[in-house]
Amino acid sequence: MENYLSRPPLPARLELIPGRLKPDGSLHNEPYWEIRDHGRVRISTRCGEDDRAGAEKQLTVYLASKHEKAPKTKNKSAAETACADVISHYAKAKARKPVARPKELAARLDRLLTYWGSMTLDDVDEETCADYADLIGSDSAARRHLEDFRAAIKGYAKAGLCREYVVVSLPDKSDRRVDFFERSQVAAMLWYCWRFRRHQYGRPTADRPLRHLVPFILTGIYTGTRSRRIWRASYVQEEGRPWIDLEGGVYHRLAKGETAPKNKRAASVRIPGRLLAHMRRWSKTKTYLVEYQGEAGDPKKALTGVMEKVFGKDHPYVRHTFRHTCATWLLWSGEKPEDIAAYMSMTKQMLFDVYGHDNPNADREVGKAFTSGRAGRRAK
Repeated sequence: MENYLSRPPLPARLELIPGRLKPDGSLHNEPYWEIRDHGRVRISTRCGEDDRAGAEKQLTVYLASKHEKAPKTKNKSAAETACADVISHYAKAKARKPVARPKELAARLDRLLTYWGSMTLDDVDEETCADYADLIGSDSAARRHLEDFRAAIKGYAKAGLCREYVVVSLPDKSDRRVDFFERSQVAAMLWYCWRFRRHQYGRPTADRPLRHLVPFILTGIYTGTRSRRIWRASYVQEEGRPWIDLEGGVYHRLAKGETAPKNKRAASVRIPGRLLAHMRRWSKTKTYLVEYQGEAGDPKKALTGVMEKVFGKDHPYVRHTFRHTCATWLLWSGEKPEDIAAYMSMTKQMLFDVYGHDNPNADREVGKAFTSGRAGRRAK
């Protein structure tokens, strides 16, 4: 018989503590979840029986804190390496350098910790990765999470903390979304935003709360700039903000001293004359390009509502569609692809990969082989 004392201690886990009754038969306390670790640590989560998700979140925080304090052992095997250690190491590394969307990264790492926090790298395989993707519910979102996890494992191994290579299985890439607006659709959105009035007691008021979306829509169409670099932009140079040089006619899409990731380049661009005229007019009463109640505001929620009103609930459009529209319209115009790529702050290869099917000149030279009669004859 196996000696009970030789058994390894159980890892940190949740345990449901049943409710207790008073001597008179009344309820002393409801059932609740408790964190148990090695039989010695007992921490109440203050989460009732129905709040398992809240209890798991507290367990994740506990595990991260525990691994943070533990001494780092070099050259461990996958079975000895806690996933919580790996994710915590990655979070620290990211905190030491600028990150484009720190809140989104923190949310992804939180989800990773919730699922993988009690496992070791030895548990990472095709099956557990597929289970994680099912839990997230979206292949594209799960792929982004697992890319972070893969980078975390790679960084942990590079630091000499794990000697074994672990493969993270990613969901297949989804097809790129290349929906774009027609001119009439853009006009419909602008008209709706400009004319919309707030109603009170069933009557329209003088308040027009959607007009701040007009600069966002026009700037997205005219420049193809990513949404965050539009709504945060200022007409005066401020720390940490893109800014619009109205005198020089240049849109500085990066804040002073900011460095953009290679896949999110944001070079300065000369503002088209028609848009520049609008911006100069807007700047007379506003400090920010997209200003709501005196502050630079993210228009995501309001813009989502406008699209539903104009196109119906089943429309395929998102904020990034304005960038797609800019690239598509410029290709239709017959401008040189290298000029369009520079204007959009993307590589020429990316332009062809995503929008090449909308380039009317893409196959023109090849098609001339049939027009001239060369096709079907061997070249001399």
